[in-house]
Amino acid sequence: MWRRSASFPAVVATAVNSRPQLLKSVRIFSSQSALAPWETWRAAILSTGESEFLKSFQLPRDRASLAHLMRTVATTKERNGDFVPRVIIKSIAASYKSLDFDSKQVFLLTLARDLHVDASSVQQALSSCAASLSNVMGPDSTAVDWDHEQVDKYLRSIRALRENLVPLYVLLFRQMLSQLDGGMLFLVQLRADLRQVMGKTNPSKDVAVLRALDHHLQSFLASWFSVGFLRLERVTYDHSPGALLEKIIRYEAVHPVGTIIELKRRLGHGRRCFAFFHPSVPDEPLVFVHVALVPELADSMAYIKDATEQLQDEHDANASIFYSISSTQPGLQGVDLGNFLIKQVAKRLQEDLPNISIYSTLSPIPGFTAWLHQTGHSHVTDADMAQLKRVLGDDDDADSNEVLKRVLALPEWHLDEKVVAAVKPILMRLGAHYVYREKKRGKALCPVANFHVRNGAIFERLNWLGDVSPKGLKNSAGLMVNYKYELSQVEANNEHYLLHNTIPIGAQPASLLL
Repeated sequence: MWRRSASFPAVVATAVNSRPQLLKSVRIFSSQSALAPWETWRAAILSTGESEFLKSFQLPRDRASLAHLMRTVATTKERNGDFVPRVIIKSIAASYKSLDFDSKQVFLLTLARDLHVDASSVQQALSSCAASLSNVMGPDSTAVDWDHEQVDKYLRSIRALRENLVPLYVLLFRQMLSQLDGGMLFLVQLRADLRQVMGKTNPSKDVAVLRALDHHLQSFLASWFSVGFLRLERVTYDHSPGALLEKIIRYEAVHPVGTIIELKRRLGHGRRCFAFFHPSVPDEPLVFVHVALVPELADSMAYIKDATEQLQDEHDANASIFYSISSTQPGLQGVDLGNFLIKQVAKRLQEDLPNISIYSTLSPIPGFTAWLHQTGHSHVTDADMAQLKRVLGDDDDADSNEVLKRVLALPEWHLDEKVVAAVKPILMRLGAHYVYREKKRGKALCPVANFHVRNGAIFERLNWLGDVSPKGLKNSAGLMVNYKYELSQVEANNEHYLLHNTIPIGAQPASLLL
């Protein structure tokens, strides 16, 4: 995997002619250096100035030198008033951002392998901990004797083991967070790159170490992006900054915003948009949700549009429909922001609009047609096949998958009454089956279903032709789902799903299942 170059640039490669001997001394930095180059860097920065140093800094591209550089940064203790760590970390971050995909892959693999735990130190700490434990075990050898005179030594060995099990790259993350302006966003983007590299890395051994790095980085970020640090804000057309509105348009992942008029409608009367912000990245909406205030449970995007336009007074609405939730940072995948957002928004709406009694989503089924053509067609019955073939006017030996593809490829099939009469009962049955019965490791295969049911929602209703946009027809055959949040039942539903894989289901979708 590692490709070594015969002529890698030094840690600092410069065009500054006024200090050639000084910069040359910085260039000798390597994996064999006995002395940390901190003082050399200090002299270079003082001599050339921070700006010139940043311009001339380049990451070493051979693994040994790169690993040594990052170890030095990770293990250097902070000293008040010392500018060198800040400048070096800033230089590393700026240099990293300019790398191409292959170079980022090398950087991340270096982090994952060479800045993992020190195996010999872990082994020594394990031996010490095992010896200490054996000394303080009680007579029955099943529990610690807390009155033993060596308990303090045993606890210190546990602490030493715990410290040795922290990878060096976690220390590097902490340095970046404390020394780098925008360090949090850099780490979020680093994880986004890491997940992209993981998806394109072939050797299983490389994927394993990258996955371990990803796990640690996700845990690190999750501790900082917990709900206590997040700020909920309403986004409005009249009062939110233009840069924020542009991001709402750009990051919208469920129902693309085509025009500024459409954005104004989504932020206007009968609508709400809320976003979570973090103090370390105050200008970035981390996740946002669009809400419609309507008289009753919405069954389609068309209903949302019509009902909100006709709503005279928002206090006349009975239902709050979460119809789009979008995460803006791929690097925060797996960090439960959307879960907190929906609950916080429901709480805010309860306070602002006590007339609201229904909290529900109107959600797509993004993987439905893909599943249908891969394995779902096996659930098509002989009677279904006869119906579909009558619609097509075919009587050949095509299998169920091919027949379904032909029907769903018919131009504007959803507007043809004859086609709809044939396919509606089939697709509704298969849609309910997909959401409720198709599982992966015991949990709903549909990621949207898994998200909302894990949050405590009920699979309340399946809606026919809820989204007839090109995207909705392509991904979900137009089907949409209401995941209803009964606020008094959310915690119990969440517990039953996590412990027993139980998906709470409403009467309508239950009646569709065979």
